[in-house]
Amino acid sequence: MLLTILIGLLAHGGPTKPVVLGPRRTTNATPVYRFVAHERGARISFRCAFDHPRLHRCPARYRHRLAVGRHVLRVRAVDGRGRQSALTRVAVQIVKKGARLREIDVGGRPFSLAEAAGSVWIANFLSGTVERLDPATNRVVARIQVGGEPYGLAVGGGSVWVGNNGSDSVTRIDTATNQVVATVPVGDRPIGIAYDDSDGSVWVANFGDSFVTHIDAATNAIRARAVVPGEHEDVALGFGSVWIPSEEGWITRVDPAGLAATATIPVAADPDFALVSLGSIWTTAYQGSAVSRIDPATNAVTASLSVRRGLQGIAFDGASFWAANYDDSRLVRLDPGSGRTLASWSTDGGPRDVLLAFGSVWVANSRASTVLRLTP
Repeated sequence: MLLTILIGLLAHGGPTKPVVLGPRRTTNATPVYRFVAHERGARISFRCAFDHPRLHRCPARYRHRLAVGRHVLRVRAVDGRGRQSALTRVAVQIVKKGARLREIDVGGRPFSLAEAAGSVWIANFLSGTVERLDPATNRVVARIQVGGEPYGLAVGGGSVWVGNNGSDSVTRIDTATNQVVATVPVGDRPIGIAYDDSDGSVWVANFGDSFVTHIDAATNAIRARAVVPGEHEDVALGFGSVWIPSEEGWITRVDPAGLAATATIPVAADPDFALVSLGSIWTTAYQGSAVSRIDPATNAVTASLSVRRGLQGIAFDGASFWAANYDDSRLVRLDPGSGRTLASWSTDGGPRDVLLAFGSVWVANSRASTVLRLTP
């Protein structure tokens, strides 16, 4: 699923319905919310309230103290002529603090996560930045401006590589200095990205024009490009091949030497993420109810684990899969043999990517402005 942030401008009739950014489930009793609405040429103000239909004036950045339990935040935008938007309702849950759960406000809409140089790196789609987070303090220690709508992340060669969906480029960040050291144009909407340690190169797959691009990390130059059919959303490397899941419902195996597709393998609907583990290629399927296992020796699907629809990012800890269910707003731990849910946790909203690092499970909540840290 390509999560593009589209906020329309109304030509007539007042401001747009507000978008509410902020945690949906948190241990913080005074959470912060940001309201966004638009109307061409108009100055927008907001009315809001927790747990009451009567709204009051609220700033665009709103903080409110809440008791433990469930709450409803109501928000409406108002223009200078008094015209009101449709009402936005957001469910919020305040939970008791525990040693195992931390929710970290990183701003905007975090889409992807990576580990590098003793830090967690976060691609923030809405703000056009990559955040560097110190796991010792759970604080953002650097905020780096990159291209438009950063989406995917890869790590290698002393760098973090960023696929910029909105500016059709790959940004290279030096992890020693937190500085952008290169920007490589790669075509329409690069989303999937992976680093190949075997030869020091970067693979990029585009959603918009179906190009696959091979970048030399030593020179930041493009080695080769080719069209591989499909709207691509991820890249995985393994078994001497490049594996590219596409929204149409298949994963393509590509020969890295000539960028030719050697197999197109049907999987469950809308595979968004691919993972190399347990001698196989695994894919989640946002529109399907299965995790598919592919045998690289035969290019056949050898198992289809029945799961709840809506899975996005997936990671393996040696015993279990950890996966983000975007639709249910839950982090789930799955049995790799059966797909049975072993445990699950609520998240802020729209969990998209999962990272295992520093003894914790990290989740990017793309409908909120937070990263969830769970220490099992």
